[in-house]
Amino acid sequence: MNLRAIRIQLTAMYALLAAIAVGLLAWIAISTGGDRIIESAEREAENVVRELALIGFDTEDPEIVDDVEPFNTWRVNPIDDWDFAYGTTWYELPVRSMAAEALNEGRPIFIEFEQDGPLLIYVEPVELAPNEAVLTAIDLNPFERDRQAFRRNVTLAAIIAVAATTAAAWFLAGSSLRPARTAMARQRDFIADAAHELRTPLAVIRASASQSLSKDRSNEEYQRSLAEILTATERAGSGVGELLELARLDAGQAQPRKAPLRIDLLAEEVAASVRVDDVTIVAHSAEAVVVDADYALLRQVAENLTHNAASRAKNVELTVLRTGDRVTLQISDDGPGFDEDILPHVFERFRRGDNRGSTGLGMAIAKSIVEAHGGSVSAANGSAGGAIVKLHLDASRGE
Repeated sequence: MNLRAIRIQLTAMYALLAAIAVGLLAWIAISTGGDRIIESAEREAENVVRELALIGFDTEDPEIVDDVEPFNTWRVNPIDDWDFAYGTTWYELPVRSMAAEALNEGRPIFIEFEQDGPLLIYVEPVELAPNEAVLTAIDLNPFERDRQAFRRNVTLAAIIAVAATTAAAWFLAGSSLRPARTAMARQRDFIADAAHELRTPLAVIRASASQSLSKDRSNEEYQRSLAEILTATERAGSGVGELLELARLDAGQAQPRKAPLRIDLLAEEVAASVRVDDVTIVAHSAEAVVVDADYALLRQVAENLTHNAASRAKNVELTVLRTGDRVTLQISDDGPGFDEDILPHVFERFRRGDNRGSTGLGMAIAKSIVEAHGGSVSAANGSAGGAIVKLHLDASRGE
């Protein structure tokens, strides 16, 4: 599965949808904004006529006040065939035919006209003079420039929005594919780990079988080869089982079923149940301590760590300590301790504390189980020698 190609496809799909949505919004904005700019020109033309009405354009010889400058404005009578201009005019317009059109319709009208650029003509019949109309011309060039600038700004904003959305889509596509990438990485790790764990026992099995079959041998030699093969298969089976358990923990399929648990009693049970020749295992607890935990999983961790310690030492101690809301199950021994070079990596897969370990997965499994409980683990060497592994958990809230 090519996740990069999928990410590109998702980004392209998101970008296309964003471009359609942003383009539609930009088109609506440009259309609406452009119409409003033209409407502002219409309002300006209407205001010119309104100002003339205030000073009485319905008289035959209206007096134009100083603060009103109605450029390009005419009073027109198409019936009697006359017109005169208010203020200064610089357009030659068919004002009488335009006034006749408004008078025929009996209402104010707007006319778009082209003369040295676009013009907007507003014609309004004079109420008190039935055959007369007032006409004003507005230069649309400034409004067209405003409309073009508005279109450019909206288009630029749309382009930036699509670019930003595409970048966000690339990020979101990567985020949405992260679980798949993690799953594939876990799958690769599992395959690599399985190959790593099976390589040695399979090599032993092959070597023992080949040696046994190379020539006739005594019963004792066949038994020795079969014993080697059995040991190798047991190691392979154990390693595969631990790998599968880690895979379930990584996939969240082995979630702990928490219930109140006396961890001090659990330590005593583990100390009593683990039996290793010539090794003394004891448990210590100053008080009853309760945590919310899965009994089976936590006991598995305690037993595995105790077995690891017992395989290297003569004395192993399980100690339960409580500090405030935190509970610590400490497993210490009097063995050689962890190799100083390995100690920082002891909870990583296939990292053995020394050459007496088996698969090197036990510590990684313990870490995963404790972290699934919301806790943490740590490892160190004791000041007087030996190894110390600590499980840190929260005390039960209902205690």
